[in-house]
Amino acid sequence: MLAMAILFPGVALGYEFRLVPSLAAQEGYNSNIYFTPQDRVNSWVTRVAPALDVSGKTERLDAAIGGSLIWWWYSADANLNAMDYDARGRVAYRFSDAFRASATGEYRKESSPTRNFEATGVVQSFYRDYRQDYTAEAEYALSEKATTTLSYEYEKVDYPDRPFQNFTAHNADLGFAYNLSRFATETKARGGLGYGRGDYEGLTVDNYYLTVGVFRAVHELWSVQVDVGGRYTASQFDVLGVRKESKDRGWVGHASVQYTGERTNASFTFSSNVAPAYGYVGAVQRTAGVLNLSRRFLHELSGTLSAGYYRNKSQAGQYSFRTIDEQSAQLGPGLRWEATKHIVFDAVYQFYWLRNELTGENSVQNSVFARATLSYPFFDE
Repeated sequence: MLAMAILFPGVALGYEFRLVPSLAAQEGYNSNIYFTPQDRVNSWVTRVAPALDVSGKTERLDAAIGGSLIWWWYSADANLNAMDYDARGRVAYRFSDAFRASATGEYRKESSPTRNFEATGVVQSFYRDYRQDYTAEAEYALSEKATTTLSYEYEKVDYPDRPFQNFTAHNADLGFAYNLSRFATETKARGGLGYGRGDYEGLTVDNYYLTVGVFRAVHELWSVQVDVGGRYTASQFDVLGVRKESKDRGWVGHASVQYTGERTNASFTFSSNVAPAYGYVGAVQRTAGVLNLSRRFLHELSGTLSAGYYRNKSQAGQYSFRTIDEQSAQLGPGLRWEATKHIVFDAVYQFYWLRNELTGENSVQNSVFARATLSYPFFDE
């Protein structure tokens, strides 16, 4: 269906088709490219990224594919110069009013040390990784008030320079929602049953969790969702051919607040659960709070702000081979000027902070960059 939609956009009445090539050029300054506590090395950093995105949409189908190449140049050390890339796709299809299914896929090569920071708070070195991410979800309306969802996520990360850090992660979730409009307007009761599995070098982590919660649209601008529950985590370590086991219990949670206005959008998300620790062999209990804010000042000028706090923690032999205890935070204000429909300029400041609680060392990175993006849609129907 995706191939038909992209290659033959005229076959469906009311079909929307877009082909958008783009080119982004970025120049910036980084105060600590290696993210070290001492002996900081600063550098000018240049980034050039051509990309191509193709999308199509009908009343039932929504599909897209795309990809980009990313070149990095560092004035401080030419050995860090690299080319990254990514290829991605998504498809969603509504089979009936009651049943909808969707899937996404992405494959990418990455080399930036802070590539996972805003999602996890974890810093990595300049070694490469090749990452695959796939998701699938099905949503079915059991009745006018009850809905169930089934989702699956697959992640595989390979480090060619450090193969002992390779891992594969699976996560499946069965969710249920029931409309409580009889008792409270715009309110839904929620329940979820989940299972996650992480396969690392000499270590397997199985995580089972159960949550209950509520979603409420306070009014047309605000919505709140809270899910809390418990987990049971079992880890199996293979040390020199001897298998050791560890069992752990704890709580899990996810809460979000959304605001959608005419000129202002904002979201705050809090989460806590067992998750992979990138760059380490094993997993951590990750607790994170992330804020995203955008405001349109004028028709062409807007501002953004992202902020986050993260705590990644695991005892040796709990769900990782070594003890991990880190706090981290990020702050990133930015401005965007849409000069024309096809030319956009961004100016961004980024602050990253990491504290290793085991050594007491703090690492700080400040960076500022300006970016220009040129894009032009073809077959925009």
